[in-house]
Amino acid sequence: MSPEVVPNYASLRLVHLFNQFAPRQAIRNLQTELELFQHNGRWFPLTRNQTEYDNSYICSFYTAYVAYARAELSLIQQPLQRWGLHKTSYLAALILRLARINQTVCLNNWLFSTNPMHWLSAEEMREISQRLVQQNPFHNLSIRSLNRRHNSEFMTHLEQQGWLLIPARQVYLFAKDGDWQTRNNVKNDWRLLRKTQLQLRHPLQHQAEDFTVIEQRFRQLFIDKHSAFNPQFSANYLYGLHEQKLLEFFSFCDAQGRIMATLGVFTENGIMTAPIVGYDTEAPKQLGLYRLVIGQLLKLAAERKLELNLSAGAGEFKRNRGGEAVIEYSAFYCRHLPWMQRQLLSGFAKLLNRYAPKVFAENPL
Repeated sequence: MSPEVVPNYASLRLVHLFNQFAPRQAIRNLQTELELFQHNGRWFPLTRNQTEYDNSYICSFYTAYVAYARAELSLIQQPLQRWGLHKTSYLAALILRLARINQTVCLNNWLFSTNPMHWLSAEEMREISQRLVQQNPFHNLSIRSLNRRHNSEFMTHLEQQGWLLIPARQVYLFAKDGDWQTRNNVKNDWRLLRKTQLQLRHPLQHQAEDFTVIEQRFRQLFIDKHSAFNPQFSANYLYGLHEQKLLEFFSFCDAQGRIMATLGVFTENGIMTAPIVGYDTEAPKQLGLYRLVIGQLLKLAAERKLELNLSAGAGEFKRNRGGEAVIEYSAFYCRHLPWMQRQLLSGFAKLLNRYAPKVFAENPL
């Protein structure tokens, strides 16, 4: 083991935690096998799936590219483009089922919306691919959450080794050395952090009973308001993520101590993300609950001098705070699979690489 490579014990804690739960008890709309994959001292969480077409998108590429995408069509601004994408989604559904896209082993899948990937050399990735193919000869290999800003050289390695890169969504990045901290919107959010009457509850101040409310707040925003295809975390699993120090929770509470808004922060490979964001969607808008949690996240990124990946959605809000819109990709390796599966996935990749950037540019969601 080289001195630069330190085993990632967070991976071990995640796998152990998730496997303590019965199926669909940790994340209610998720069925998967989660295990630890080790290579040259590097440890990764790895998921294995078969079909599971009703899964959350974090383990179902069919859900991500068909069901979730179809549900988001109402956000497309141009009626003709919206109609065309709706019709195309049925062709995509057929293609991806025939390609068995969900029969996959996904490397570095933390079961979050965004999974920062460690840098791997071309040789390391070649060895990992060979091992995974030998162990899973009938599955495609996949890696989520790649973008050209954070993973450019790694993505080049993948392309050179025959991996397909397929656009997944548009995410918003905040560079650790960027000028976003000078934006008026950011300054206004930080001013709100100082003036709010709500009390900030720090990670160590959270108790087990808080996570029932945290689950509710996340559900109100990401499930009820947005999509049932987002991961439906249970309170017990969220508490486990807190206990195992896999997520840092920050919550804003009213005078009675009731959690009004919450934020769960995940940091990996020098990149900060927020897989848990939630608030009381029925509370008065003047409380600025979403501004508070995002303001707190931006404050943490600035103080810790970390890159921030603010994921997808609320595009205008994030751009106004200096977020850089970039395309996020999922990578697939299928050279060991039957000819038809390879052709279908390759054709799908070409189609999305040709049209998805234009759709994202015209509809910055």
